Amino acid sequence: MNRQRRETIIQEIEYWKRSRLLPEHYCDYLLALYTEGDARSHGRRWRSSLAAGLCLLLPAAALVIYFTELSFVLQTLLFALFLAACLFFCWRWRNKRELLHFPLIGSAWILLMASILEVDRYFPRQTGALVAVVLGNCVLWFVVGRLLHLRYFSLAAVSGVLLVTARHLVALRRVVAFSAT
Repeated sequence: MNRQRRETIIQEIEYWKRSRLLPEHYCDYLLALYTEGDARSHGRRWRSSLAAGLCLLLPAAALVIYFTELSFVLQTLLFALFLAACLFFCWRWRNKRELLHFPLIGSAWILLMASILEVDRYFPRQTGALVAVVLGNCVLWFVVGRLLHLRYFSLAAVSGVLLVTARHLVALRRVVAFSAT
């Protein structure tokens, strides 16, 4: 079989797999047959490198934002860029459950950091605004965890709410103890 025809057949099989016209294991078998076992490893290597790049995006965001002297507008734009990249990969990998976790975690982390930065900028030393933003992020995590059946997102949301509540109860107890003396 000539190379042109083989490439056309491989592209058709990949299309069938993406559109779910045939069961996935049939498409995998046909791809292994026509590519002589070469196609599957190449696709996974490419996706793995994207996931690794996304994992490196988070420390890069932290380094750029917290350890450089950038203007507030530039910091906000970088956060928006990093968040847009994570959300793009969420959309791109929405059907691939094993890869979806990376951009979701990245999006949640970047959104939390950006919202804390914004609140600190516009409402300095206002713990009520900071608590509202953290609780809002926790609610968002809980909704995402429930919609996508991700227990760790729901657990992170509940843990965040409990930590914020415990922190405020301790602060309240200190205020009450101080005013009693």
